[in-house]
This record gives sequence, structure tokens and C-alpha cells, in this order.
Amino acid sequence: MRTFSGSLLRAQRTRCGLSASQLAARVGKSPWAVYDWEQGRAQPPIPVADAVADALGVTLDALLADNQTAARRRQAVAV
Repeated sequence: MRTFSGSLLRAQRTRCGLSASQLAARVGKSPWAVYDWEQGRAQPPIPVADAVADALGVTLDALLADNQTAARRRQAVAV
């Protein structure tokens, strides 16, 4: 199963040269929401995730990771 990936979001956002505040303004959300998505504390609803992908000029698929990949990333950070 694939889920929204905060680390992929942050990578795409920084690739575009956007701050969390700038991305938030483009999708009509608060910078805190973007920060929570990037930290994995929350996931945006599908329509918002789609708007985020559009704002970054990528497909929604570019912001999704399989659960196993996400689990490996969390383990690497914990070590």
C-alpha cells in the first residue's frame, strides 16, 4: 500500500525552491499543516494532496511511498 510521504513532499518542495509558508499559501492551508505533513504527523486529504502535487508541478504519485519504504526510513532515523 502506498501512502503520502512527508520526506518526498519536503524534497519536492525544496527542489521547487518553496518555503513551507509559500506552499501552504498555494494550497490554502497553514504552514503548520505543511510542517505536520512533512514530519509524518498528519496526512492531507486526497483533494489537498492533489493540489499540493499540482503546486509542485509533479504527479500525486511522486509524493507517495510504499509502507515498507516509509518504515525503513523511520528505522534509519531512529538509529
